[in-house]
Amino acid sequence: MEPEQNDRERLLRKYIELKRQAGAIEEEIESLKSAVFVAVSDMMSETGEKEIAFEDALFTVSYRKTFDYPADIKKKEDELKTAKKEAEVSGAARLKSETGFVVLKKNNNQ
Repeated sequence: MEPEQNDRERLLRKYIELKRQAGAIEEEIESLKSAVFVAVSDMMSETGEKEIAFEDALFTVSYRKTFDYPADIKKKEDELKTAKKEAEVSGAARLKSETGFVVLKKNNNQ
């Protein structure tokens, strides 16, 4: 095999391994989130502070609100999505930017 092919294979292997590690780390973070939320909330309640300083980090608690909108608003959203798609297809919408990226999936044939 030529050296360039070896470099490419090494690059792809490294990418796969890092993505696996990142996935495992993300799973671990997700498993800790609710306990950390409770701990930080408790510490804020106990101290009266709006943020908790720990080592070189600041923890705060935030809330994200989600809403369920009335049917007439949902209909308008659907109409807008359709109009945008039609503008893209017809060329009426101007392409502002295009970004390439890699998608990594498990090969189930192996």
